Amino acid sequence: MNKNAIAFDFDGVIHDLNDGWQDGKIYGKINQSVIEAIYELNKMKIPVFICSSRAPSQIVDWWNSQDFRLKAKVIDKDTFFFNDTDYIGVTQRKLPAQLYIDDRAYKYTGEDKKGIILAAIGKEVI
Repeated sequence: MNKNAIAFDFDGVIHDLNDGWQDGKIYGKINQSVIEAIYELNKMKIPVFICSSRAPSQIVDWWNSQDFRLKAKVIDKDTFFFNDTDYIGVTQRKLPAQLYIDDRAYKYTGEDKKGIILAAIGKEVI
């Protein structure tokens, strides 16, 4: 049975961002709960990919240097739907997914302009 992919953000989700961006290197502790969730989704034959503004090759190099059971590969530029369960895909493109897991996401539920701005900045301005 084909399942839609699940997308994970990298910074702040797969590893904590407690040390900030600094010089662009990957700092922080691995979020083991997220890694275990990725393994479980993979066992269920649900494709998983990482979507990040970082260069995909940087994430792939980092991922593959860890002692993870699954390897990572950069998703080909011509791929529109990621559906491979043999590896974790990595891209900078927002591919279709049934769920995006991100530490800085906002779930839009039909708010008007005022609701969006309140959510974005945390105070009323209009």
